[in-house]
Amino acid sequence: MAIHITGIIAEYNPFHKGHAYHLAQARALTGADYLLVVQSGDFVQRGEPALTDKYCRAHMALAEGADLVLELPAAYACASAETFAFGAMSLLNSLGCVDALCFGSECGDLSLLSSYAEVLYREPDAYRELLKTLLRQGYSFPLARSKALEAYLAHLGASLSGKNILSEPNNILGIEYLKALRLLQSPIRPWTLRRKGSAYHDLSLNRELASASAIRRAIHQEGFSQVFHQLPPKAGRVLKAYFDQKGPLDWDDFSALLHYQLLSLPQEELTAYTDVSPDLAARIRRLLPQFQTATSFASLLKTRQLTHTRITRALCHILLADLKEASDRRKELGYPVYAKILGFRRESQSLLSLLKQSARIPILSRASHGQEFLRGVPASKEGLFPPQELLSLFQQDVFAAHVYESVVTNRYHTPFCHEYTRKMLIV
Repeated sequence: MAIHITGIIAEYNPFHKGHAYHLAQARALTGADYLLVVQSGDFVQRGEPALTDKYCRAHMALAEGADLVLELPAAYACASAETFAFGAMSLLNSLGCVDALCFGSECGDLSLLSSYAEVLYREPDAYRELLKTLLRQGYSFPLARSKALEAYLAHLGASLSGKNILSEPNNILGIEYLKALRLLQSPIRPWTLRRKGSAYHDLSLNRELASASAIRRAIHQEGFSQVFHQLPPKAGRVLKAYFDQKGPLDWDDFSALLHYQLLSLPQEELTAYTDVSPDLAARIRRLLPQFQTATSFASLLKTRQLTHTRITRALCHILLADLKEASDRRKELGYPVYAKILGFRRESQSLLSLLKQSARIPILSRASHGQEFLRGVPASKEGLFPPQELLSLFQQDVFAAHVYESVVTNRYHTPFCHEYTRKMLIV
């Protein structure tokens, strides 16, 4: 009898009732025997630190029904939608046993999202010309791409029901997942589930299913007790136990570290970091005397061409020492990946054996083994990914974890927990 494994790509920042709904529906829709999650680490896609560390968030997911959680390397987790999606899909595809992907979207229409993905995959000349024209007119890249896609599809006679599809974040990621599947020539079958409850940016808690944005804001402003009703019971208990010892973090908790980095780098060196253009580097250097907090500085740097998310992501790359040269090299190599296990459910232990048999990439069960293991990866196991690139990716993940942990330690006066002392969770 064939075993069906469905992949889910998530941040769980934090895990809430909408995520529990997604897990349950993904299992039912795809007929999955196992749900395998690829989760961002300690920094997330919009270029900010997560509310809690990656182990707490993985524990919440496992408590609520995920079977196994893998970490998405920081280089892909804190990146544009395209890089985030391709890194995650490359990981799922390289496991060799995942047969379905289930992602949430605002529109819930796989056919419509696929039509957008197909244009981005093929990049026809007419679309590219539209995009260039809009960029020359001063539009930011996300807005120019959205307008170019809408105009191109409308010209082809596509249904206008897709209007403003690219204004919704889950639609954008879904399109990038579908494009990545095409580029990888992956056999993984995609499914999409219409987002239920609050919109992504809705900050009201007075909804059946509040957004993660609303929950984070309420935790920071009013405390955990105000959001407990918006979390599934088991996940809520996990988060409460974490907050009993530590507490939430936000971008401004990293202000001192970021400010030091920016003060230490001359303008010409800033452009060596991923997503830092010469114009942004010049603005950073010119406005640096006005730095007060990470959040306020990002707002100060924002322009018509540079979105707030693009800026926070660039600042995060500087904080985590993610160099453009390394990013470009990873892209040329096809986005190298390894699979670092954050945790699994005890009753799903057989899934570990299956992964080790089928995966075309290294499987890491604990960080302390990572460095030596990746150095010795045989050519037959690494495929197209040179060991030194996997090792570089791993070292960056360890550094990101230590940056995050150092701020937790400083703010909450807890002992520093070295990444090498962490063991994968068994729930």
